[in-house]
Amino acid sequence: MRFRQIIALAGAIFLTYSASPASAHTDLVNSIPRSESVINSLPPEINITFAEDLIDIGNSNSIEVFDSSGEELSQGQLTVAGPTLTKALTASDKIGIYKVEYRAVAADGHVIKGEFTFTVDASGTTTSEIKSEPITTPPTPYGNKLSIYLIFSITAIVGGLLILIFIWKKQAK
Repeated sequence: MRFRQIIALAGAIFLTYSASPASAHTDLVNSIPRSESVINSLPPEINITFAEDLIDIGNSNSIEVFDSSGEELSQGQLTVAGPTLTKALTASDKIGIYKVEYRAVAADGHVIKGEFTFTVDASGTTTSEIKSEPITTPPTPYGNKLSIYLIFSITAIVGGLLILIFIWKKQAK
């Protein structure tokens, strides 16, 4: 009988810790202008597309575009359409490197933060029309560990309660 208790306890512990949520995160797959591209002039808007649909809750998503002097050029409301974020840009004749910072919330609730740069160069040599592979720079992980700790805590509590119920029922016999 003791062997059955040990097997049941080991099974309960295994099931408790093996039922963890999936940790898949969406990735940035495209942007207009593309990361590290060279373009002739600043476009009227910026588009960033991810591998999965995004959710639009309050100000959970954002795009900010800065010129080489640090001035923000993004303006107006951000629009979310499926997996794509779009934001209008202020017209500018400045040449140089532009920095894009983004924050997006995937449909599964994971937050994706990252940044990339592109260059505006009026000399006529551009890379914007060249087909390239999807952007492979990893997104910056978001520091929200609360959900992971909450899941582990609830799992430990439920597992402990199941063990107590098992022992209580065993003693009642």
